[in-house]
Amino acid sequence: MSLNDMGSPESDNRKFAFPNMGDDPKVISQVSLDSFAETADSIDDGAALSVNVSKKRHLLWLWIVLAVMLLFGAVAGGGYWFFQSHALPGVTLWGKSMTGQSRDHIIQEISDTAESLTVPVSYEGTSKKVTLKDLGVAIDAESIAENVMNAKRDDSFFQKYAFWAREDVDVESFDDSRVSAQTVGDMLGVQSVSATNPSLQLNADGTAFDVTPGQQGTGIDVTDIVKEAKNVLESFGKQTAQMVTLKNKVTDPAITDDQANEAKASADAWIAKPVAIKIGDHKVAEFGAQSIASAITLGPDSEKLGDNQTRNGSLIIDGDKLQQYYNDSIKSNFHADRVDGDVIVNSVGDVLQTNVDGHDGITVSDGGDTNVGRDAAEAFAKGSDSVSIQGTCDAQNEKKTTRTVVVSLSSHTVTAIENGQTVRVMHMSAGQGNDYQTGQCQPSGDLCTPTYCDPNSYDNCTPDGDFKVWLKYQSQDMSGTLTLSDGNTEKWDVKDVGFVNYFSKTGCAIHRIATQSAFNDSSIQAMGKNTSHGCVGVGWDQAEWFYNWCLMGTTVHVQA
Repeated sequence: MSLNDMGSPESDNRKFAFPNMGDDPKVISQVSLDSFAETADSIDDGAALSVNVSKKRHLLWLWIVLAVMLLFGAVAGGGYWFFQSHALPGVTLWGKSMTGQSRDHIIQEISDTAESLTVPVSYEGTSKKVTLKDLGVAIDAESIAENVMNAKRDDSFFQKYAFWAREDVDVESFDDSRVSAQTVGDMLGVQSVSATNPSLQLNADGTAFDVTPGQQGTGIDVTDIVKEAKNVLESFGKQTAQMVTLKNKVTDPAITDDQANEAKASADAWIAKPVAIKIGDHKVAEFGAQSIASAITLGPDSEKLGDNQTRNGSLIIDGDKLQQYYNDSIKSNFHADRVDGDVIVNSVGDVLQTNVDGHDGITVSDGGDTNVGRDAAEAFAKGSDSVSIQGTCDAQNEKKTTRTVVVSLSSHTVTAIENGQTVRVMHMSAGQGNDYQTGQCQPSGDLCTPTYCDPNSYDNCTPDGDFKVWLKYQSQDMSGTLTLSDGNTEKWDVKDVGFVNYFSKTGCAIHRIATQSAFNDSSIQAMGKNTSHGCVGVGWDQAEWFYNWCLMGTTVHVQA
């Protein structure tokens, strides 16, 4: 076979002959071109390449997205961690950005500005530079920084970390009310006397407050110095303080006496209505006059309130001070074991004598009274009558013996009563001006034993107009002069009147009848007339017993 013959088909199964190094030529089957054609038809070469590229591109984008997500997560996580201890994005202090600053850095920046701050001042040709220390001002940089750190913390997640969501912390850089002109005046040779605000002091019997009036001061006015100091401080030193020219002037108290009297009225009302301290429904103590006195101050409306302070006009009550009073003077008197008390009281419940000082068995739960001072301050301000603490109370069963006296002008008797039961009946001689039969006072009103005590005029009265014994003498010399309605005068001078119990602040008392010698109960009963100038005279054989039985504060009901 020639080489030319290789291109000619011999049969349907095409074969090719190749030269062989051996004796016989080797014939192999010819590859069918149709099979290639079929393959080419089924798989397009361009399409295959396109698919492969598309797959690679898809994977590339997947990796890119994944990388971006990982990067974002890392940034977000790092940012979240970072801003836990740094000011949030968009937070400013006095208009200056604090974003990303740590608490310590903010404190340092404020402190550095405050320490280097000076305000130039002049007074009658003398110039000085005034510092915040000269003004008596202390900068609470920590508190200001805390406000900055807390800014935006309660916002939503996205608002919290959004740079465009701004919040300016515009707190007072320092308290104006604490500024003193004394040091500045001394620097400039000015004799200054600071104005003093009026104040409230609890009176001797603890029933009301007295007002001590305020006093004007003289000296320089530091208002403009304070203004310049604040401008410099709140600009972090970027603003330069301008020269302040000072003048000597009269300064008024920040609180007027009228405002102090309004505050007194409010404080007196608090005394009249103490705030009870309760465990459950049982009263265990109260915030009364002494606690109120320890916790109140007067301040102008412009004065910034501290934590747990509340205001009623110019009257400020401090919950922390009430808490301190509670801890020191109330809680310290609680006892875990109950003791039943034994007391003698008058008809309106005033304790006249304590035979056994009883108390409830009180146990306060851990942390159960932590906020009682703050709660009490709010209760006073809102007019509430009680606050609660957590614990247990085993209430005492107090024995009360009620004592009262009834003076009957028509039956001429003095009756001692305990718990509604008559203890003793004594005969007596009353004022000459009382009709012996009816007990009524004659129209002139002269020399009468009174039957009513006005609660609005006297402090020894019950709300119903009964008297309370307010003064006692075991023996007293009695003398006096009284001008009668007809112009005549009545004089008396009696020595050693025994066992005197004053019930009327017009001068009437229950005492041993003022005779020169012993005059007993039976003799008074047989006397048949009134003989005194208004006092109530009892027999010599009764007076000492009555004096000992009738305790200070015992109620006396006088009736015709």
